[in-house]
Amino acid sequence: MSDVNNPNQYGALGPKSFPTGQYPVHARDTSGTLKRVEPLLTPEQLRSRFLKGIYLTFPNGETYSDTDLKDQINIAINDCELLLKTPISPVQFQEKLDFDQSKYKAFISLKTSNAPIICLEELAIVSTNGQPLFVVPAPWIESANFNRSEINVIPLLASFGTTSVAGSPIVGSAPGNGVAFFALWNAYGLVQNAPAYWQVIYKAGLSGTDGTVPVSVNELIGVVATINLLSSLALMYIHTSVSLSQDGISQSSSGPGPRIYQLYIEQLTTRRDALVTKITALFGRRFFMAHI
Repeated sequence: MSDVNNPNQYGALGPKSFPTGQYPVHARDTSGTLKRVEPLLTPEQLRSRFLKGIYLTFPNGETYSDTDLKDQINIAINDCELLLKTPISPVQFQEKLDFDQSKYKAFISLKTSNAPIICLEELAIVSTNGQPLFVVPAPWIESANFNRSEINVIPLLASFGTTSVAGSPIVGSAPGNGVAFFALWNAYGLVQNAPAYWQVIYKAGLSGTDGTVPVSVNELIGVVATINLLSSLALMYIHTSVSLSQDGISQSSSGPGPRIYQLYIEQLTTRRDALVTKITALFGRRFFMAHI
């Protein structure tokens, strides 16, 4: 994992991020009276928020320990990442994106496969053998739409000549490194698209800090973990009715059997679907389209 505090490792670009909070999106300052971000869900919070009144012991005496609940939380986190189509904790990605003439004219509009972008570590033109041909300078990168995985290049600031970042030159050392960038700019009529033209290295995740997440994401994790737990616990209620008789005296009782937690599971499922819809819409993942 890269260290965003060390600009030297990024060569000419340096880590580029938008100077506001990851969540709430584009928040510059908050009052602090409302907790919107908190540490990752713990077994104690899972019990207090979602499992009050739930008997966690099986007929054979086994029960869910804190270690078991941590494991269930980890499983739920992975399930949530699949539901949201984005990592929850920061993850570094490296992608190759196609050259598209129409997007190139629109200030090189690029969209990564993962959102939101926490910081962009490199945007470059790289040859098929991994040789960097041109590294886009950091002052040209527009980061305002990183929360929706959108990258734009606006070359309004001078970045060539002797300019450098942390002692690294703006343009790489490959021969003709700037040619690949400007040749396509002047060849609109000849080049419509090119596969795997841009190389993007970036960090993405719903939280810019390891170990903390938005409260709504923590709620989603807890909901998914609880659904999984209750589905397992309900299996121990295998009988819907029990009767006892002796010397002509009988007593019977009935219950929901394996459907004991069905109503609660249905409520949690509805809440899960609502949270997924709202969170994915917030970070531009509601209508996800992969690069093909």
